[in-house]
Amino acid sequence: MNILLIGSGGREDAFVWKLSKEEEIKKIYVSPGHDGMTRFSKVTLLPDQSAEDLKDFAKDNAIDLTIVGPEAPLTQGIVDIFQEDGLRIFGPSKRAAQLEGSKIFSKNFMKKNGIPTASFETYDNYQLAVEGLANWPIESEGIVIKADGLAGGKGVVVTKNRSEAEHTLHDFMINPEISVKSDTILFEKVLPGDEVSVFALCKGLDSFYLGSACDHKRVGDNDTGPNTGGMGCFRDPSWPDKSLLKKIEERILRPTLKGCMADGMAYSGFLFMGLMIDELNDPYVVEYNVRLGDPETQTLLPLLEGPLGLFIKEFIDNGTTSGLSLKDEASVHIVATSGGYPSLDNNPLDLGHKINFKEEGVFLAGVKKNPDEDGYVNSGGRVLGTTATAKTVDQARERAYELMKEISFKGMHYRSDIALKKRGAIND
Repeated sequence: MNILLIGSGGREDAFVWKLSKEEEIKKIYVSPGHDGMTRFSKVTLLPDQSAEDLKDFAKDNAIDLTIVGPEAPLTQGIVDIFQEDGLRIFGPSKRAAQLEGSKIFSKNFMKKNGIPTASFETYDNYQLAVEGLANWPIESEGIVIKADGLAGGKGVVVTKNRSEAEHTLHDFMINPEISVKSDTILFEKVLPGDEVSVFALCKGLDSFYLGSACDHKRVGDNDTGPNTGGMGCFRDPSWPDKSLLKKIEERILRPTLKGCMADGMAYSGFLFMGLMIDELNDPYVVEYNVRLGDPETQTLLPLLEGPLGLFIKEFIDNGTTSGLSLKDEASVHIVATSGGYPSLDNNPLDLGHKINFKEEGVFLAGVKKNPDEDGYVNSGGRVLGTTATAKTVDQARERAYELMKEISFKGMHYRSDIALKKRGAIND
């Protein structure tokens, strides 16, 4: 098999690590990838290019399967473009990708299909949103404010502070100095409980449970500072338990796939269900993503047994759901970032510094070749991450931090409390 992988971050680095081990796979082309991926012998990096150009490349180079890592190409319709020429690609159509591409579309979809989620209000006018905010019980109940479109994990603020809520609304809709921009805004009720992300491979009404993980979003320890794309993640094999997974399948996964089918946008690809679990052990949808998460991919792929590339190909072609399994072990992934990340104010990050690291248990992301010597320098916000697996979360956590302590670069930052709270990630 020849694989085309689209993306350039730590998630795609984990895909390459996993796929490169599989005997069935001969070549892995990555667009655009990053310099660190060339440490895998099967990898060839391609330029960042349009969906049409990538489609032509797939046709001309006997690509058997294309896997899309990030959300942007999916929301822009790359799957539709490939499928017009009969090419095998794993991901949702442009219409179905709106489940992530528009938070308001997603909330309306959930409401229409009876999928449990928080109550909400939407606004497409700043002044009306200001009035709606004035009537929201922020101090007593809190509020979740979400920019409507894609924001790299940075377009969500949860607060019980009215002043912070007002500033967030102004920043997201008006302030030209803030990187997150949205003409429409979503207000949500705060759901108490434990947060978990659940993943499935889907095609039509068929699905395969891929596992679950808990992500830490805020940049600082004790869940302080702004939201990021993810600062660390863990998988606890004891939770969610079988009873909760059955509820998730019956109340969320099946209705989601049936709703997509009924709306003429049959879902294919990875489905990421971001959930809140309340005190009654009932699941509520916080968000959908239409691809695997980052850093959840780096957390789960080291636990996968079996050939992932061949599994996806057989799943697409025949609906086959055998040949892949998840180890009954814990996994912890810790992210190291550049100084200044997540830079919501668009101030420059502290980049271009030599990275000292050993390859064991490390997935690379925001790196490029060192122009002055061998090795790499940091070139993006999230630079790399360490992953360790073990029988328990505590054991995996200890090993992941041991690996992180062997890494250094100027301005390096990482949280010290990843996976300390076992049942779900820390949340407000």
